[in-house]
Amino acid sequence: MQAKHRGSIWRRWDVHLHSPGTIREDQFEGWEEYVAAIEADTEIAALGITDYLSVKNYAHAMKLKEAGRFPNVALLFPNIEFRISPATKHGKGINLHLLISPDDPEHVNQIEEALGQLSFEYKADRKFYCTETSLTALGQAFDERLTDKRAALEEGVNQFKVEFRQFKDWYRNQPWLKRNALVALDAGEQDGAAGLKHDGGFAAVREELYSFADFILSPRAKDRLFWLGKSHDGEVLKRFGGAKACLHGCDAHSMARLLKPDDGRHCWIKADPTFEGLRQVIFEPEERVWIGESPPDLHDRSRTLESVGVLNSKGWFEEITLPLNPGLVSIIGKKGMGKSALNELIAYTGRGWIDEPGSFIARSRAALKGATVVLKWRDGRTSTAEITAKGTPEGTEEVRYLSQKFVERLCADPRGDSDLVREIEAVVFNHLDPSETLNASNFADLRDKKTATVRNEQKRLISEIKRLHREIDEAFKKQLGLAGRRARKEELLRAAGALVSQAPSLESAAEEEAAQRLNEEQKALNQAIATQAGFKDQLLRIADVQQRIRTFQAEMNRFSAGLLADLREIGIPETELRVFVPSFAGDVEMPLIQRLNDFKRLIAELEGEEVEPLPQTIRAHRSRVKELSDAIMADEAKQKRFIEIQAALANTDQELHRIDVEIASIEGPEAERLKAMREQRRAVYVEYFETLKLEQKVLAELYRPLQEQFVTHEEEKKVQFHIRWLIDVDAWLARGMHLFDQRKSLPYSFEQMREAAHNFLVPGWSGGPPSELNDGLDSFLAPFPQRGEGIQEILRSNYSPTDFFDWLYSVDHISLAYGLSYQGTSLENLSPGTKGIVLLMLYLAMDAEDRRPLLIDQPDENLDNESIYSLLAAYFRKAKVRRQILLITHNPNLVVNTDAEQIVVAECVKDENGTPSFTYLSGAIEDSHPGGARKTACRILEGGEDAFLRRERRYALRQTSV
Repeated sequence: MQAKHRGSIWRRWDVHLHSPGTIREDQFEGWEEYVAAIEADTEIAALGITDYLSVKNYAHAMKLKEAGRFPNVALLFPNIEFRISPATKHGKGINLHLLISPDDPEHVNQIEEALGQLSFEYKADRKFYCTETSLTALGQAFDERLTDKRAALEEGVNQFKVEFRQFKDWYRNQPWLKRNALVALDAGEQDGAAGLKHDGGFAAVREELYSFADFILSPRAKDRLFWLGKSHDGEVLKRFGGAKACLHGCDAHSMARLLKPDDGRHCWIKADPTFEGLRQVIFEPEERVWIGESPPDLHDRSRTLESVGVLNSKGWFEEITLPLNPGLVSIIGKKGMGKSALNELIAYTGRGWIDEPGSFIARSRAALKGATVVLKWRDGRTSTAEITAKGTPEGTEEVRYLSQKFVERLCADPRGDSDLVREIEAVVFNHLDPSETLNASNFADLRDKKTATVRNEQKRLISEIKRLHREIDEAFKKQLGLAGRRARKEELLRAAGALVSQAPSLESAAEEEAAQRLNEEQKALNQAIATQAGFKDQLLRIADVQQRIRTFQAEMNRFSAGLLADLREIGIPETELRVFVPSFAGDVEMPLIQRLNDFKRLIAELEGEEVEPLPQTIRAHRSRVKELSDAIMADEAKQKRFIEIQAALANTDQELHRIDVEIASIEGPEAERLKAMREQRRAVYVEYFETLKLEQKVLAELYRPLQEQFVTHEEEKKVQFHIRWLIDVDAWLARGMHLFDQRKSLPYSFEQMREAAHNFLVPGWSGGPPSELNDGLDSFLAPFPQRGEGIQEILRSNYSPTDFFDWLYSVDHISLAYGLSYQGTSLENLSPGTKGIVLLMLYLAMDAEDRRPLLIDQPDENLDNESIYSLLAAYFRKAKVRRQILLITHNPNLVVNTDAEQIVVAECVKDENGTPSFTYLSGAIEDSHPGGARKTACRILEGGEDAFLRRERRYALRQTSV
């Protein structure tokens, strides 16, 4: 490992390049021109020197490199090209290439020894082997006219086309070759596997060929998409051994094509220029290889760190610049070696550090005071920060830092509905398009804005239910008074009969006539008084209407003020605002005043003038009653008694008339009004649940971006946004049972009522259709008395039927709970480790628009290896393509299965005073040499070697030393 190794970066490779002396179609003029042209190309890093059935030319190129030529080329490796049968539909052999590792010093001898064991039978009586001598003999046997050895060799190579199954058996029986070679298959129509006849007889052979290959040789974009599983459902790849990378080379046979593939389709590989770097492509066929004029660069240069350095640290840190890979940087090391120190210093300088007790900077501020951290970004700018005695640097947060303590604190919260939920919502909020945030400052603010309308409607409906309760109560009390009115009527009729029987007898016809006239006059007086009372009642009703109008007018004014302010804010012109102002169609006061004056006039007219009142006025009736009363009898005592009885009968008659009117009203219009109000209350109650459904829809839309992130992978589907209807049935029942007199025979016991509530009410309460809620209420209420008097009888004395219905139609025990669930379990019920998985999945998947470096400190402390492999590794691999990640970990699976582009090893030594000195070495994960990143990771990370081996077995690779 090196102090300044950036890890796996994009380099240009040419894996298919012929050289002077190539056995077929050699159009080169010599090695010097060939070598000079390659040396002039400063971008090329690795070459696959290719020839047919031979490594002779490759061996010559290696000697040139050992002599100092090709200084710009870090890797030369042999590419042996074979032509195997069956033939394509164009009559050509299928091109199959062996790309072989040059790491073994004896690799040329090993290759030639293996080739010498591959044979081809000609005329069924003679075997020819894959050696220069034997191939030359095959050419001469095929065409006896060939006396030139070069021509005979070329013909022998042309005829040496072994069957694929024979080739595969030979390859599998070559242990060294199998360990050190990778297979590349041409996928073209002319001389590739695609050229096999598309009939049933060759389908199995074609499938075996594809499965046998590690790579596909093709520059075509459609082939790349196919072999990555992007152009179909991916199921076809299961038959072919999984996704494969497409490689490409210039296939040059002349100087004109040397390192110049058609259309500038160069092959770029993100890896060390080593054979292990090529092998790394197998693990990441999409991320590690690209064919085009230039390599892909999906990282925002202004938000990607180029390097980090620490100055004036008084020996605590080596004063060198540590280069950083733009992808995934895994920082490993034993405890106390300075892993967290590196991330903290970067976070501190990038204004993303959190001042937490026990952190590295918090503990070492005094000693590091005055040290300067320098961050260089890929766009050329720098960020610096000096370690001070306290506080954090001010400025824009340029990095996202997830300290170990921060994640632990979030995930350890047993409620699951505070900091962790807010952090998740912050991730979702940051993911939203700015045009969708409605100028809200955070997710909670946005949620309030989105649901304000529906929640205001819910409040209105609750108020409406309460209003109806009051009006129904008043109407119901009238219904309860109906029996009393009927009893009073019977009582009045009996009293009237008794009064009639007690009246003094009339002794003359004149008295009888006077009595008859008195009775009629008394009735007329009573009728006039009742009419006048009706007029006076109308005065009160007019006053009530006037007050209601004034109250409503004030409400309209308040409504208009708020509405007009909103309309002006959204840009409605002043000239158009008038149509939005609610008002009565005309002057509402004048008709009422006119009617008020009319009734006052009628009252005065009915009362009559004090002097000479009109005949039908009250004053006139009273005067005539007095005159007739005085004239009825001569006996003063009998006369007085008669007048008293007549007056009592008149009053009784008036009260009977009033009671009849009230009974008719209660049984008619009032009963209909009570029925209508009860139906309205039920309708408003049902409407409240419809608003809950609307709120659910609004919340689902708000969380839609989150849900869309977790639909593409089987594991990801385990993370779901949910909206649950929370129904606290027991709390509702407890309030209800308190209303009932437990000494009475009740419709339900507590358990029976609980069962009935779950059976009849909960389905409607949980978002069911309105009919289900209505039918459920009817079923639940069926055992209760159907009349208000009956309900009153089973209630405690201090409660009324209104209290009963107030409880029945309450909604405070029903609410919507929204949030995340994982594998069907809501967030608050997950273990801390599983919460950590969900949190990291969100950061890695949701923060797609956040391109700042993501610094994560030891997320694996509470996570099991299987979770890391099955879930998190895929997220890290996907996220590192678009943003830089600096990951501190002790877990080999987070290094190996994420295919980290750079491994940084932290080391520390302390002097006799205990002062630490931190150093950092780095390398690429594919560096398997002694002292390289892979060996170092295996040494430091417990289980590291097993992790590498398991990865290779998963990819069905031939076992190599880690």
